[in-house]
Amino acid sequence: MKAWRFYEFGDMRLDEVPDPEARPGWVVSRVRRVQPSITDAQRALGIGTINSTLLREQLEKHAPVQLLGHEMSAEVLEVGEGVEDFQPGDIVCTSAHVPCGRCIWCREGREAWCEDKLHVGINLPGAFAELIAMPAAGLVKVPKSLDDASVACLQPLSSAVAVMHDVDIRPGESVAITGQGAMGLYILQIARICGASAVYVSDVKEECFALSRKFGADAIINAREEEPVERVRELTGGKGVDIVFECAGGTPDHGLSGHETLHQALKMVRLGGRVMQVAGLVGEVKIDPVFMRMAGIRWIFPEGHGRDTVALGAKWVASGRVDVRSLITHEKRGIENLPEVFEITQNKNKYKATNPCQLVLVG
Repeated sequence: MKAWRFYEFGDMRLDEVPDPEARPGWVVSRVRRVQPSITDAQRALGIGTINSTLLREQLEKHAPVQLLGHEMSAEVLEVGEGVEDFQPGDIVCTSAHVPCGRCIWCREGREAWCEDKLHVGINLPGAFAELIAMPAAGLVKVPKSLDDASVACLQPLSSAVAVMHDVDIRPGESVAITGQGAMGLYILQIARICGASAVYVSDVKEECFALSRKFGADAIINAREEEPVERVRELTGGKGVDIVFECAGGTPDHGLSGHETLHQALKMVRLGGRVMQVAGLVGEVKIDPVFMRMAGIRWIFPEGHGRDTVALGAKWVASGRVDVRSLITHEKRGIENLPEVFEITQNKNKYKATNPCQLVLVG
């Protein structure tokens, strides 16, 4: 089969490699559509982010090596001995990791904290290839009514589902969201499902605001034209919102805010409120612990997602309660076009992309 392999950060090549085998407990699938996550876009260039140390170790020990690619739609071709939940023809996606099933966290049902998990696209070959093989425990069967473009979005959507669980949002609470990229727009929709009384959003990209309106934002703040903290305080009578979802922080080279929107979030939230850190920040963060303590602010990081949150997200998309398809602005056909897919995803502002660019392999 054809597969993209990394020889070094920033150096990936399309190679011919052996087809994977359906080992006992494993499933071989044909990749139909795949997109790089925003984190993948950073990892490909060697920018430090989640699991970057493990990624670097894989590259140093095994280059050339298949890396990245966990947001996919694939069709099952073959199942290994002992696999009962999947059969050829099933459409599947992945939760991005494969729990060991043995450690203390797995036994407690918290597979996101598994101490010995396999990470799809890091220490397990990812989906930037014609075929992908992985343990059945890392796959989720999705409704056949969903199109490939939507299925490829289910893994990141599952992170938004998990975030809502971890922040313990309750009906009637007010919400602010910094950033209206894919994650911010998912969270806007799910906040509505969860009964938020008001949802205020901020961003600097005008092209995102039409979707914010479509999904029911109560106020849209263009941070190029008005100060987000002042506007949220004004909208809440000076009190601040119950929860802020910080979805815009990260590497400025990729059009993200650095740490600026985190500091905005800490000032938007009410006394005793919660700030959920959705965006992956890099580097050391300077905060004032006295201010945090006096205001009683809880700065929360998500526990993580798993097959259960992927399955719930799939049900919401299939039922029409969450729209992921409208976010997809760019796609390229043919496995040879992956470098262009990364270029668009790494420079979403330049290309006016909302979702990562998708790569179509089949269909």
